[in-house]
Amino acid sequence: MDTNKVENIAEEKKNKIVKIPIVWNVDGYDLLISNPQKLYWPKEGYTKLDVLHYYKSMAHTLLPYFKDRPVTINFFPKGIEGFSFYKRNFENEDKNENLFRTVSYKEISQDKIIQVPLINSTLGLLWFASKGGIEFHLWSSKMPNYFYPDIAIFDFDVNENTDFNTVLQAALYLNELLTSINLKSYVKTTGGNGLHVYVPIIAEYSFKMVREWVKNMSNQLAEKHSELITTQKESGKTHVGTKITIDYLQNVISRNTAAPYTVRAYSNAPVSTPLSWEEVKKGGFTPKDFTIKNVPKRVEKLGDLFSEVLTQKQRLSPLIF
Repeated sequence: MDTNKVENIAEEKKNKIVKIPIVWNVDGYDLLISNPQKLYWPKEGYTKLDVLHYYKSMAHTLLPYFKDRPVTINFFPKGIEGFSFYKRNFENEDKNENLFRTVSYKEISQDKIIQVPLINSTLGLLWFASKGGIEFHLWSSKMPNYFYPDIAIFDFDVNENTDFNTVLQAALYLNELLTSINLKSYVKTTGGNGLHVYVPIIAEYSFKMVREWVKNMSNQLAEKHSELITTQKESGKTHVGTKITIDYLQNVISRNTAAPYTVRAYSNAPVSTPLSWEEVKKGGFTPKDFTIKNVPKRVEKLGDLFSEVLTQKQRLSPLIF
């Protein structure tokens, strides 16, 4: 048998293996997973099934952050090297509340009412992942009180060539400032090159008030550490140059932020991973060190370092607005 024929047979067998679907029974529902062995990360060899196993193992930890919080899903049906699209309007989808439900939101930019999804179950999470949903991005407010955020977010944007240890140092400066006014903050990797710092708050402040508060706090840091930190302007690119940009515009209604523990569609399948402030102080790591392969074991060992975000209800000092 000639070499070309052998290679063709091997390729046919490979394609058949990729296309054989499997069924998971999740909470009494048969979830069909098509093409489970499809390569989502060709260089690393990670498959669609690897993503599903990750989300299945992390659902108990991850879902409390999703509860009643609108979500935007970034789909990569052909893997991270193929085309992708964000979706948050599911008005034309068949409604199956076993999978997810939707709530109405008037989208100002298009002057239309859309149906944004809420994912409150393991089945719903895995159903979206089975459709090619790799990244999950959340609002900073919950339904039905979505005009009032319960999280103030400091988004540290950086150039990909920025030394990550300087990003950690900038976050420490912010934590020191927040601690000085008796506010607790919680830090996680974005899964990309930056960090998110969350300040959980009572859901009584408008987005405008929270945004101005984050802006003012960020400006204080930029003034004190001008060699390291700048703040996002009303228009223009973020993470320009070597400085760390704090993007306070993340605090806008319907703006999405990578969920705690979501997978990101970058090389090595990194995960947006909560950190302790002691880890930030110690340094010696990058966001790409936390992946779908090691984060479940990390959480099993350390617990959910972000859990207080779900229970802390802090007031913002009116003197700082």
